[in-house]
Amino acid sequence: MRASLTTLALVYLDFVAAVSNALHSTRDEDYGADDIITRDVCIVGGGSGGTYAATRLRELGQSVVIIEKEPIMGGHTNTYTVPSSGEKIDYGVVVFHNTSIVRNYFAHYNVALGPAITDTANTTVLADFRTGDVINFILPDPSAALVAWVTQLEKYPFLATGINLPDPVPADLLIPFKDFVQKYNLSDLVQTITELGQGYADLLEQPTLYAMKLLSIDLVQTLESGFIATAARDNHLIYDAATIEFTLANSLLLSSHILSVQRNSNSNGISKIVVKTPSGSKLIKAKKIVVAFPPIPSNFEGWDLDDQERDVFNTYKFEAYYTGLVTNTGLPLSTDVDNVGANTPFNIPALPGMYGFDVTAQPGLIDVKYASPFVQSDSTVKSNIQSALGRLQIPGVTTTPGKLEWKAFQAHVPFFDHVTAEDIQGGFYTRANALQGHRRVWYTGAAWESQDSSAIWSFTESLLQNILQAETDNV
Repeated sequence: MRASLTTLALVYLDFVAAVSNALHSTRDEDYGADDIITRDVCIVGGGSGGTYAATRLRELGQSVVIIEKEPIMGGHTNTYTVPSSGEKIDYGVVVFHNTSIVRNYFAHYNVALGPAITDTANTTVLADFRTGDVINFILPDPSAALVAWVTQLEKYPFLATGINLPDPVPADLLIPFKDFVQKYNLSDLVQTITELGQGYADLLEQPTLYAMKLLSIDLVQTLESGFIATAARDNHLIYDAATIEFTLANSLLLSSHILSVQRNSNSNGISKIVVKTPSGSKLIKAKKIVVAFPPIPSNFEGWDLDDQERDVFNTYKFEAYYTGLVTNTGLPLSTDVDNVGANTPFNIPALPGMYGFDVTAQPGLIDVKYASPFVQSDSTVKSNIQSALGRLQIPGVTTTPGKLEWKAFQAHVPFFDHVTAEDIQGGFYTRANALQGHRRVWYTGAAWESQDSSAIWSFTESLLQNILQAETDNV
């Protein structure tokens, strides 16, 4: 009996292995004609960087296919539709830089742009969300500090696009940002950069390099000229239009994930990517690959990584950022409540925690943002937001945390991919940048630039010529 069971088990394991091998097969003969997709470029990730890369490469004459794990494109661009009115509320990416790259991109999809409306509140209350106490605090004027900041930025023109560092790395880029602030008398700027860098949960402790990438000269210029957004107040429109364009071109695989990647698998230098899709497994044969997702090890399951790639991907650390929309808070309809630390450095919000409760264009619908230097469960974040609401002690206001209702919620995890000062000094970004084009793969996204769609598009633009020039024989 035992021998029979052993035989059956071995037969079963052989069967499972055979099925698994069939699912991951890179042999053409294991697929129907409709399940083999041949393209110049395979783009993995249909968020900010991936959609831009696909759009521009297609404009430049390259055939592409996009693999996106979610059922929609857009990444961190989250837009909610109010059922009763059809009003659109952007609660992920809300503004863009007013640059030619941004304007040309939206023009490609015939999406009209206009000045961004960044604040619809009539009143702002400042409170320490740890205690709920209202804080008598006057936000500093950052104007003079901003001028001093630009003077510092101008020392490092190599940071304008990407993270291209000299050897040795300038010492000021390696010191904790809080020390850099003290060294150059930039205290009045910290509240502003904290607001712009929501999601960078411990920016003061991070190497100054990351603050400089966040508040770049391009972003400073945008602060002066004004942000832009879609005229319809629906930033997801560009991804809706891209979805139509790439679907019609049979170049978009939604709700799909990679099972295996075998690069440069023959004399023609063709990579073979096996993808699980809602309609079954597909075999993609591509000359080049663009990776547009966070470069952390868990995102590369099934890839044929080499030691050079593992070295880079295993070094990244990341944080977590959460965004949502709630109703039934009990807060006044036109009042923002911002989190200010009563005794924190530079009075920035104590994190993990919230940035505030901000009104939207829809009365009673409140935008909430939460950041943490480590990942928390969605239920924990929601509970902490509810508790923060219950602690608020605003004169004349009775909050209603027990009635709080979630209308939308998104976890932007991983967020702010970064490394330590020691890693930076040790040449990490030289090794990371050496991966561009390595094994005919290019990388884009926030880890290579900053958590800013407009900056990511500029960075992606800088890669295009190298991607185009890396031609191989025809498939």
